[in-house]
Amino acid sequence: MGKASFEAIDISKVFEGRRILNQISFSCEDYTTMAICGQNGSGKSTLLKILAGIYEPTSGKVNRGKKKIGYVPEHFPENLRFKLKEYLLLTAAFQGFSKQQIEADLLEYTTFFGLQSFVNTPLKQCSKGMKQKVGLIQALLTKPDVLLLDEPLTGLDSSSQRRLISILEKLKKQVTIIFTTHEDKMIEKLADKILYVESGMVSRYVQTRNEQKLIKITFKHKDIFTELHALDIIYEGNTALITVEAAKCDELLLDLLHKKCSILEVKEKR
Repeated sequence: MGKASFEAIDISKVFEGRRILNQISFSCEDYTTMAICGQNGSGKSTLLKILAGIYEPTSGKVNRGKKKIGYVPEHFPENLRFKLKEYLLLTAAFQGFSKQQIEADLLEYTTFFGLQSFVNTPLKQCSKGMKQKVGLIQALLTKPDVLLLDEPLTGLDSSSQRRLISILEKLKKQVTIIFTTHEDKMIEKLADKILYVESGMVSRYVQTRNEQKLIKITFKHKDIFTELHALDIIYEGNTALITVEAAKCDELLLDLLHKKCSILEVKEKR
C-alpha cells in the first residue's frame, strides 16, 4: 500500500440538528484516484468539503498531512467583478509563483480548454460551462498535490468533458484525485477506488483496479521464467523487471529466491 494522502476517521457532520454524515472512515493513498458516488442529498459534497478543510467535522478527524489541496466546487461563485484572466492571475499570485510561470501555465490551460478568445470576458458574462472551466484552471494553477472535484463534468459540453477526462488521466500519475460524480464514463476512465455514500454512511467501498508490484531481479538463466505467474517481464541483459499482482507478490518472491535469483528492488507499480 502507498502512503495515505487522506485518512478519514469516524467523520460525522451535523447541520442544524440534522445528521448529514455518520461515522465515515476510509483512506486514500498517494496518486490514487477515488470517486465518491451517491444520490443527491447523500452527503458526498459535504464529505468533499470536509476533506478540503472548508467544513470541520462535528466529530471524527481527517489526516491530510502537509498536502497542497486544489478544490473545485460544483457551482462557480457568482457576481465576481473580474475578467476571466484577471481573476486567474490574481488567485494564482497568492501561491507565490513567478509572473512568468503563471502566464505560461495560464496560456496552456486556457488554450487547452478553448478559453483563449474569452480571457478578457467579464466572468458575469461567462456561461456555466465556461465558469466550470475557470474553476478547474484556478485549481490546476496552484499545482496541487491533491485535487478535489465536486461534480466536475457539470455544465460542460461533450467535447469539454472529453478534454477534462483526458487531462485528469494525465494528472492522476502526478496527484491524488478525489471527485464526486454521477457520470459512469468518468468513473470507468479514472477511478481506482469508489466510495459509495448512502444517507450519510458508507454503503460500499470498491477497488476497481488490482494493485500491482514491480520486482527487479538478476538471474542466470532465462528458462526460470517459463512457469512464473507474472503479468509482464522486461529483460535488460541478466536483469529482469517483473510485474505481478500485489496479492501474489510474496509467493513469487519466494519462488524467485528458490531459483537462485537476487532480488534488487520491490515497489508498487504506477
